[in-house]
Parts: sequence; C-alpha cells; structure tokens
Amino acid sequence: MPKSIYLINPRESVPGNHSMEVLQAWGIVNMVGIADLATTTVAALIPKDWAVSICDERVQPVDWDTEADVVGLTGKVSQRARIIELAAEFRRRGKLVVIGGPYASLSPADMRPHADILVAGEVEEIAGSIFADIESGAWQSEYLGTKPDLNLSPIPRWDLYPRNSAALAQVQTSRGCPFECEFCDVIQYLGRKQRWKDPEHVVRELDVLYSLGYRGVFLADDNFTVVRKRARALLERIAAWNRARPDGRMHFATQVSIDLARDPDLLALCVEAGMRSVFIGIETPNEESLAETHKRQNLRIDLAEEIRKVVRAGLSVTAGMIVGFDHDRADIFERQAAFVESLPVPCISPGLLIAPPSTPLYERMAQAGRLVPPDQMDALTGASLVETNIRPLTMSERELKGGMTWLLNRIFSPSAYGRRIEAFAALYPQGEGTKRGANYIRGHPLARRLAKYGESEQQLLALMDGIAHQRPELRQHLIEFLTYFCQMRYRLEFNHLWNPALADVAAPLAA
Repeated sequence: MPKSIYLINPRESVPGNHSMEVLQAWGIVNMVGIADLATTTVAALIPKDWAVSICDERVQPVDWDTEADVVGLTGKVSQRARIIELAAEFRRRGKLVVIGGPYASLSPADMRPHADILVAGEVEEIAGSIFADIESGAWQSEYLGTKPDLNLSPIPRWDLYPRNSAALAQVQTSRGCPFECEFCDVIQYLGRKQRWKDPEHVVRELDVLYSLGYRGVFLADDNFTVVRKRARALLERIAAWNRARPDGRMHFATQVSIDLARDPDLLALCVEAGMRSVFIGIETPNEESLAETHKRQNLRIDLAEEIRKVVRAGLSVTAGMIVGFDHDRADIFERQAAFVESLPVPCISPGLLIAPPSTPLYERMAQAGRLVPPDQMDALTGASLVETNIRPLTMSERELKGGMTWLLNRIFSPSAYGRRIEAFAALYPQGEGTKRGANYIRGHPLARRLAKYGESEQQLLALMDGIAHQRPELRQHLIEFLTYFCQMRYRLEFNHLWNPALADVAAPLAA
C-alpha cells in the first residue's frame, strides 16, 4: 500500500556564519542563504506513488498534524538538538521516524536511540530497498549507504521546496576530496576519491532551477577545482549553457582550495562560467599549525598573494580561518589579525579548531585525553564562536576564549571591515561599459537598520556607497559584503561576544 512521507530540514540551533538569520531577526525578509539540498534530493528518490511533502524549518513552521505515515529528518551537527526534539515528538504521535544525513552518518551511535530507522551514508543505491521495506512493514532499524555513481542521483524535487525562500539554490556536482586535512569530517563521510556528475547531468539540474526562477546557485562541492581536467570540462559546459540563457545569466558560488590561484586559465574559466565567489580554507598563517593538521596545500606559499590572484581574476573570496592549533601560541591572535588585515577579503569565516567525531583529529585528541566530555555538545553544534571540544595545549581555555573574542571584535569592527572592502575594490578588475550612478547601498533595508548602531557603522555604509557610485559593477558584491557583516554582527551579539572597545586594544595575551 502506498505511503506518505514528510521530509524536514530542522532549524539550526544558533545563527551560523553563512546562514543569514539576520534577515529574519531584523524583520527584512523570511529567507535563508542557501536552499536545502538533502530533502529535495531524497524526495526525488521516493516511489512515485507516495505522497511527498517538504518542510525547511528555517523558513516555515513544522506541521505537527501532518497526515504523513513517515517523517524523515536530516541535518548537520548544528541541527542535532532539533533533530532529537522533532524525532521524539513525531514518535510520540505515532509516526515512523527515519533519520539520515551528515550527522547521523558520522555519529550513528548518538542518533540511533532517537530513530525508528537510521540511515548512515549516501542513500541513492539503497533508497529503493528502504522504501520497499517500509511499504511492506518489514523495515530494518538501520541501513548503510554506499559510494554511488553520482549520475544515479536524481534531479532534486525543487518543485516541492518553498518558493522565494533562499538566496541561492544548490547543485552538487561532485562528492569527496583528495586532501587529508586532519580536522575535516567531509572526507570521513564522502571519501577521498572524488566522484562527479557528468556535465550534461549538471546542466539538466540547472535547467530546472532556471525555469523555477533561480538566478544564483551554490555548487555544493567539497573542492570544486581540485581535479583540473574535470573542472575545466564542467566549467566550459556551464559557460556555454549560461551564455544561452534567455532571461539573464546565472551566477555561482562554490568551495575551492588555494591551489586554484596557481592556474590562471582555470581562474578565467571560472569567471567566464559565471562564478562570482569562492570559499577558501586559509585557516592560519602559522605554517607549523598547517603542517600539524596536514593542510599541506597551504604550505610554502604566500597565502595573501595567492588570495590576491583570485580577486584580481574577478572572484570574491570568503576565507575560512581557524585558531587553536597545538602550535598556536600567545601571539596567534595578533598574527591572525595582521594577516586578515593584509587580505582583500571582507568576508572572513572564523572559528576555533574543533574535533568532529570520526576524524583523525578527534581520535588524536581522545588518545591524548584532551577532549571535552561528549555530553557538552555546545562546541560541536557551533553554539559559540569561542567554544571548542579540545582542551588547548599552549594556553588556558580562558586565554583561548579571551583571545578569540578579541580577534572577532577586531576583524569585524566597521573600520577593519571597510579597509578590506577598499582593498577588494582596488584589486577587483574594472567592469567594461559601466557608468557611474546612484547605485547606493544605504537604501538597502539591512543598511537602514545597521545605520542605527552608530557613527562607525554609518561611516562603513558611506564608504560602501562611495564605491558603489564609482564602481556600479561591484554593487552586488557590496550587498553580499553588507549582508555578511550584518550576519556576523548579529551572531556576535546573539552569543554576547560583541564589544567594540576590544577592537582598539592589543590582544590579551600579546599585551
């Protein structure tokens, strides 16, 4: 007998660096940064005679009274608490609860008590068995996924996703990463042998999104350009597809490693295809720390100059930065602040080093007796930017938190953020055929709210206005920088970390 299923992407426990909760908190719009790919992909794997509905709880309330027979939950570690809460309530209401996704795959023992059915790993090749077993009433309590050919992955059911609720849709063109960064849990889940979708498969997904009105897509790859031959073939196909769009081109964002900067032709092809921004894990200028955690691709190069190459090519960069490695000493906060100051990168994504379960770092810290007790999950769920599940080696926990709090206030002070915007504008290539005009930033709803904070914020907005007037082709980048600044301010305030006075004093341990 056919069934019905309700797929839920739970809300995050706390604001994230990239999740744009500020848009809702400040009453601007009910929207998230990136649409959920997990629920839409699973929806496409469900038998056609089942009734399927989707809830992204970040933008819509959960329907507790759903008539669905089955409730499917997915999520990352930052959604752990809500997954457990939803599972308990729906089981109490008599629903069959299935839990899968990244966190369930990496920490199955933690999720096992909360699910009727636990799915660990990638689901494409086992979905048929799971749903057939549920339909027959002979389901198993646990299913283990495989490493499928990604061309078996269906086109996600974006028609079921809430409309106009995300700035970017998602397309995953590969899974896995050949690097072996000690703190990365992605390679534990998806593997180090990268698997790819054919270019034609990718553009079929883009066709669907384009027809639904999306004009921005996050290419949800762990390292989009690491295999150059594959990346070139895909970018050439996307470029040709994008040139043929009748109602304007799509723009893209993705994740790459710093070695992209060493390939000017590939950089140019990214821009030609419509890539606008990339996330790069810079982590730290401390080479001892990079070597410690096997971030070898960042060693023996001038990191700042490599980033400048990417910006000169016509891409905006978000830089991932980490503090708290075993080789980070008392001067690391000042070193990080000085390094960030040298970058043409407004959007810095900072955090303390965390050891996710199933990673080599987690095992190393466990063997050394340096893990915070596992029942203290705040650090892993991202509840605070100054929490970690690792007991630091070269400083006290109080010193680490104090130094990180100082660093956050320093790099997200309006003046420091403005200087990085100026550096970006100075390097980013001049647009052709652009005219100066009233492409003002201060009229944006976020800007109007931010201006109420005070003179420093107003000066930042005036700076952005001036750049937008002189360089109107940068306006979309500037709006993205504004949104990110507001999100980080909101997150710092949410976690009671914002203290502008710290931006003008020396780092606690370096004083």
